[in-house]
This record gives sequence, structure tokens and C-alpha cells, in this order.
Amino acid sequence: MTIYVIQTQAPDAPASWHGQAMYLALATLELNPQLVLLGDGLQHLQQGQDALHSERSLQKRYALLDLYECPAPLVVTENGSESTTDWVMDVQSVDHQQLANRLACAGKVLRF
Repeated sequence: MTIYVIQTQAPDAPASWHGQAMYLALATLELNPQLVLLGDGLQHLQQGQDALHSERSLQKRYALLDLYECPAPLVVTENGSESTTDWVMDVQSVDHQQLANRLACAGKVLRF
């Protein structure tokens, strides 16, 4: 069963931090959730787009993913291709149809 955590809001939105907290909690439980970024949520991992909350960096917290065996985050673009130089970590680009196909088989989908 794959759990998808979809981030759609800009990094400075409170829901973004709640979604990240949920994602990291699932990762620590070794559930290997799949992070999906689309819309304004693409900024979460783009260079120069970091957000701070209570002196914590959103992107540095995502760097914790290296400690867990979670799959590379999916970034949803129009044609499924995005420059890899814009990201602060390895990502996998998919288009909307590919995401829809994956979500059709998902165990749970959480959207923030």
C-alpha cells in the first residue's frame, strides 16, 4: 500500500508545514510515503524558494529524507520533464496523466 502526500501550497503556507510533518512522520514509521509536489507546491524543493518557520528551514527538513528509504519526490509538470538543475534534491518528473495513473492504485492520498 502506497501512501501519497501531495503538497500544492506555497512553502510559507501553514498547510505546507503540516503536510511536511505528516510526510516525515510516515517516513519515520518506515511506511515509505511518496511525496508529490504540484502547483505552488513545486517551490518546496526549488532552489532559492526555502521558507522558514520558527527558525526551521523547510528544505533542510526535507533533507532528512536521505535518512529514510522513501522514493524520490514526484514533481508534476505539464510534459513530465523539468530541469534537474532547479531542485535542491533528486526528484522524478511526471505529467498529470502519469500522476493520475499512480493515484488510481494508491492506498491513501493526503493533500495539503
